[in-house]
Amino acid sequence: MKKEINGWLFLGYNSIIYLIFMLILVIGYPLASTYAKPIASLIFPIAGNNSLVKNLIVDSLMYWGMVFGYTLLIQRNTLKF
Repeated sequence: MKKEINGWLFLGYNSIIYLIFMLILVIGYPLASTYAKPIASLIFPIAGNNSLVKNLIVDSLMYWGMVFGYTLLIQRNTLKF
């Protein structure tokens, strides 16, 4: 069953969540790299030379890929602009 979703409302809602997510990432990245990285590297393999910009790009692609993948492919909704 296909359902049409208002495209602007969809993008606005997910953009607000995205901006909050990016704000947390930008603020928390220096703290995490200083305090949590040595502890987390014992459990998870961490690439040592990652920068904040690389993390922002990868996290952005992952977020929007998940949002559009879930909405358009799994739920089979269509966006109406």
